Amino acid sequence: MYKRLALAAAAAAAVAAGPAAQAATVQTVTTGLNNPRGVAIGPDGAIYVANAGKGGKLCQGKGENKFCFGMTSSIVKVTPSGLKSTVAKGLLSAAGAGGVFATGVHGVSVAPDGTLFGVETSGTRKDIAGAPPWARKQAGRLFDLTDGNTPVANISLIEWNRNLDKVKGDRNSNPYAVLALADRQIVADAGANAVLQVVGGKISLLAVLPKNGHGQAVPTSIAQGPDGNFYVGELAEGAGKGKAHVWKIPAAGGTPEVYATGFTNVTGVAFGPDGSLFVTQFATNLAKNNLKGSVVRIAPDGSRTKLGGNKLLAPTGAAVDSAGAVYVSNFSVLPAKTPKRSPFKGAGGTLVKITP
Repeated sequence: MYKRLALAAAAAAAVAAGPAAQAATVQTVTTGLNNPRGVAIGPDGAIYVANAGKGGKLCQGKGENKFCFGMTSSIVKVTPSGLKSTVAKGLLSAAGAGGVFATGVHGVSVAPDGTLFGVETSGTRKDIAGAPPWARKQAGRLFDLTDGNTPVANISLIEWNRNLDKVKGDRNSNPYAVLALADRQIVADAGANAVLQVVGGKISLLAVLPKNGHGQAVPTSIAQGPDGNFYVGELAEGAGKGKAHVWKIPAAGGTPEVYATGFTNVTGVAFGPDGSLFVTQFATNLAKNNLKGSVVRIAPDGSRTKLGGNKLLAPTGAAVDSAGAVYVSNFSVLPAKTPKRSPFKGAGGTLVKITP
């Protein structure tokens, strides 16, 4: 997968160098982000971005399969006035050569009382057992990042022990999104194809997403709707263009229902103040190495509007402020800077604001 994504990112960088459509609706809020992924808005109106990092100096493999590990993953806070600061750091990250396509802290959310949560990447039990001790202590964890990196729960354990999606030989965990509520945290585990609930550090299963077409669902994003239920976006890479769903899951858990479809590689979902659902599409067509993405607004009457034009490339995450502006991570598979003579042409991770 990483080899194909590398080719896609090179194509996307070439697109970025050309003229951009709908420039007036897309504004870069901040640059210098390392593989930015999930986005959240806190009670104070600040925007929080999960940075998967840029790997480190401990490397395994060679060439295109080389992956380097470090503690470069972080959470960045951007105030409404544009002031950027790092509010959590020293978190596990693994990335390809040059810091591209990192995996690390993918999800971030802020509870109503201001408590900051993040979820860290994982893998199979064997994968994690072979990692350095410092990496094993962080992999798969739900963290309270408000004042230090405090583990709340090891999300991976339930998948390792039970194989939630029943895919034979695939007890794989990859916590990717978190939603912090007043009394619990909801986690989407992309590897387990499951949505989990954490109450006081105890993990329970809310729902398992079924297969989509020829591949797995791979839940990447979660939001609570105006009705109190949970809405989950799926990557659904193997399903094909336009075949990804947004699922509706009862607040108390239960069988998922398809809420909306017609998307490609969903990596973000969020509701606006008027009840509109915003869905971030990571790529137009991964199979054809096209990383041009978009955000689709589904209005309460069901009408759809595509936002972002040609300015969104591998976008991830979605958060909507009280005025209805949408924030997403752009160039989400790149570190803060890339060489100008590389296929990425100097592009790096950013946070953008889209005004519908």
